[in-house]
Amino acid sequence: MSTSITCKKAVDYISKKEEGLLTAGMRFQLWRHLMICSLCRIFSTQNKIIIKAFNKEPETPKRLNPEEKGQMIRAAFESDH
Repeated sequence: MSTSITCKKAVDYISKKEEGLLTAGMRFQLWRHLMICSLCRIFSTQNKIIIKAFNKEPETPKRLNPEEKGQMIRAAFESDH
């Protein structure tokens, strides 16, 4: 297993981490990537904030479905360009 992952893969892992779907190997790969990539660290922090804020809304579901999460991720990347 390679210990180097792309930013695209890191974003996928960050989302899976919030859902508790990462294996130990994936967590290690993500950790290594986050040590060297400041943009993915920022994304990870922002993702946590979004999920925390979303979960505070009483009239909304507790968890994002994968499609909603994907839309939020795409919107975040599109707004930077």
